[in-house]
Amino acid sequence: MARVLPRVACVVCAIAALWLAFMTFNQVALAGFPDGHVTDYDKAADGPLGVFSYVEAGFGLLFLVLAFSPVKARPRAVGLLVCLIALVLVAVVVQVGIPWYFGTHLGLDNGIGG
Repeated sequence: MARVLPRVACVVCAIAALWLAFMTFNQVALAGFPDGHVTDYDKAADGPLGVFSYVEAGFGLLFLVLAFSPVKARPRAVGLLVCLIALVLVAVVVQVGIPWYFGTHLGLDNGIGG
């Protein structure tokens, strides 16, 4: 059980990281939907969000490599913990940091309003 749990956790984290990458990439790809109007916020956040979507996908691949590499359970668990903390930090930057910086701090128009 102690050998299987870190492996399963790595696979679950890989799925979560790839899902985050997919959601971030969709946020970039759907800029201007449905009317085609691309706001200043969309233009500014496009670059950082595109980079972070690839970083999140890289974390997904890293978790898969960690899950199926021939290492013992303890180094796998430590690697999982370190990678998970880094992924959470990246996710917080994507979900909170970028909208705060471009939307609140710089005050760019994000198209939401009446």
